[in-house]
Amino acid sequence: MSSLEGQSENDHLAVSHEHEEHEHEEHEHEEHEDEEHEKQKSLSHSSSSSSSFVPIDSTQDNAIQVVNESKQFNTGILDYITSAVPESIGNDYHIISVFGSQSTGKSTLLNQLFHTNFDVMNEELQRQQTTKGIWMAHSPAVTTSKGQHSSKSNIFVVDVEGADGMERGENQDFERKAALFAMATSEILIINIWETQIGLYQGANLVLLRTVFDVNLSLFGKSKLDKSNQENDHKVLLLIVIRDYLGKTPLEKLAASMVKGLVDMWDNLSKPNDMAHLKFEDFFDINFHALSHKVFQPEEFSKDVAKLGDRLIVDNELFKPEYHHQIPIDGWTLYAENCWEQIENNQDLDLPTQQIFVAQHRCEKILETVYDEFKLKFDEMFKSKNDDFEEVGKVMLDLRSDTVENYDQSASRYNKSIYQDLRTKLMEKLNDSFKAVFDSYAKKLIDTSLEKLDTNLANLKSTSFKANAEKLQTELSEEVLSKLRAISLDGDLSITEFESSFNEQVKALVSSAVIDRSIQSLAKGIKQHIPSEMANPDDKTWDRIFEKFNNLRVVSEVNLEEDKDVETFKFKAWVQFHDILHQLLSKEKLSELLKDRFDDKFRYDNNGIPILYTNEHELDIAFQKAKEHALTALPILSLAKLSDDSEILPEYDIFDAGLRLKYHKQRNYRPPEEEQCFAEIVTEQEKSEILNKFKKEVDAQFVETKRAIVQHITQIPYYIYLVILVLGWNEFMAIIRNPLFFSLVLILGGVVYMLYTMNLLNPAMVVAQRLVNEVVVMAKEKLKEVVDDHEFHARNLQKLQQEKTKEKTIDEDKDAIELNDL
Repeated sequence: MSSLEGQSENDHLAVSHEHEEHEHEEHEHEEHEDEEHEKQKSLSHSSSSSSSFVPIDSTQDNAIQVVNESKQFNTGILDYITSAVPESIGNDYHIISVFGSQSTGKSTLLNQLFHTNFDVMNEELQRQQTTKGIWMAHSPAVTTSKGQHSSKSNIFVVDVEGADGMERGENQDFERKAALFAMATSEILIINIWETQIGLYQGANLVLLRTVFDVNLSLFGKSKLDKSNQENDHKVLLLIVIRDYLGKTPLEKLAASMVKGLVDMWDNLSKPNDMAHLKFEDFFDINFHALSHKVFQPEEFSKDVAKLGDRLIVDNELFKPEYHHQIPIDGWTLYAENCWEQIENNQDLDLPTQQIFVAQHRCEKILETVYDEFKLKFDEMFKSKNDDFEEVGKVMLDLRSDTVENYDQSASRYNKSIYQDLRTKLMEKLNDSFKAVFDSYAKKLIDTSLEKLDTNLANLKSTSFKANAEKLQTELSEEVLSKLRAISLDGDLSITEFESSFNEQVKALVSSAVIDRSIQSLAKGIKQHIPSEMANPDDKTWDRIFEKFNNLRVVSEVNLEEDKDVETFKFKAWVQFHDILHQLLSKEKLSELLKDRFDDKFRYDNNGIPILYTNEHELDIAFQKAKEHALTALPILSLAKLSDDSEILPEYDIFDAGLRLKYHKQRNYRPPEEEQCFAEIVTEQEKSEILNKFKKEVDAQFVETKRAIVQHITQIPYYIYLVILVLGWNEFMAIIRNPLFFSLVLILGGVVYMLYTMNLLNPAMVVAQRLVNEVVVMAKEKLKEVVDDHEFHARNLQKLQQEKTKEKTIDEDKDAIELNDL
């Protein structure tokens, strides 16, 4: 529990007992003769006696007042700390405080040991309170046996106002609070005590220490009970520095006496039942160091101080990990401020809770800072879309990793539980930000992939369509899942929802494509079969059509595995069957069919040879038979009825809007206003229209054929041709004798004969007539242009006038010549 510093050189000091009282009286008077004090005095803070705070000086060696004598906490200490050490030191720092009676040389010890410049008392003026409030300074170096040692461990020294001062009198409120503050914020609490004070109760400030112990139990007692709390091993080192040690009483004896007194004091504390088992050593470690008299033994005093410095710079000698509060230096100021606030307000001070509060506050600030930096980079990086999912995923991972790393560098020094909780929160915030990008990319990827699949399915050949479609489905699913994993932040962003949705959509798309192809195959088979049945319908026609439909349907259903796909296919098959029947057996198609059946029977014989009717009786019989033959098809094809006199009815109500939406995805489908029957191909009204149209067409054909027979019978008499030959003999001979006329007659005759034999005579006459008409029109236009062209007429009139003038001039010239001749 205690570690004694051997100081054999002090054991042989021969200083008489008579001088002890004198040296106590002269102690502080002689201290101020030290040269270092004179140097520090010139830099002392002139405002230490004021209630206002001393401003931060430009040098790091100057101290700053943490709490003034009016119990006000200085919120500017963070600026002092950051000016003294970089924020990056994290937990690599130490806080050491000093506690003891007023005017016992506490500040002098700190100045010589840590090279600080705390204000010290000038005995030549007056013995009085020097340190007012609580001060702190950064130690630039530590005095050791080898000289000054650079304070690489970043030691901050806290000088607490001395106890039992005349200025405070019986008001010990600040003394208790200052001691409690030092206990709560420091790793090492130096108890500065004279050798002659050991064994005293009031003189050694044991009353105040008892109060500190009592409060310390309330500070750390709960954390000691909580074994899961990482703070349950925290302790404070009580470094008892025995001043003016003569060496007459062995240091071990003095240490044992002090330890016994402190342990007894602890054991006599009134503890709660749940803390009664806690021991002194659960909260404190004790160590001792003796210092010779500064005035009478200055050299030994300096050596003893240097030896204490030697112990401070050795790792794990005095500064041990369990003494540290594990709060980074930038959070210690907030921790100290909260501790003082609760001490000042007489609130129960739960230091582990305060440490958690500081960690919570600082980690939240760090989280906010790194997240703001992340948002700036995030917005810049994802202003535009990148189709390279591997690159996007790498950018996302790098950005998240950099952000978390920045957080870890600053926040990992705080309470591990808080740090981890807020780290998890930061990860969630980052993932939420990336989730928006992930959702956007995933949605676009799925949409484009489905479009690609739809296009590829449409381009597939019907051969092995299902196998090829499933192959496309597998390849595309693997591609999409690979890209989704690439931007999922190593699986932190769940792709399950998108994967499930995509697979369902792909499966539905492939199933729909297979069903559509099956419907196309079924439709093709029915369309090929129905025309042959329509040509010669009989009582078994619909039996054969329905059988063909069922056979094709059964073959197609084999390719479907899911029950819902089979149901969808059946519904679509019946809809397709209905549409094909109404397409091939529409009113117009039936009219054409009846006309074709009539023509086949009326124009051609059984061998397919055209019939030339020679008399009206034969024509009447053939017309009646052809008409009856044509009309026998109408009642058969207008109603889908089997040979057993039952109508063909579908398994579903294909006219129901709900079923159309469910199976056919027809949202805008409107059922017919009048109830329809599947078997009814054409209505009675449509049948009446077909019959009327058919009757008009065949009657017109009958009349035309009959007229041709009459014209054939009423031909020109043969003797007329003989009369024409006799009367036109001379003209015939003139043409025959003229080779040119004869050739033209032969050519024209041949052309007319060819046109007649090819049945093109009428079209040729129409073309000739149109040609003549065009020539006439063009001639009229040219004539109109000539008549309406005034400039042309003007030029002609001018030309005629010039010719008349010229002729008149010639006549006058002739007259003149004749006159001259005369």
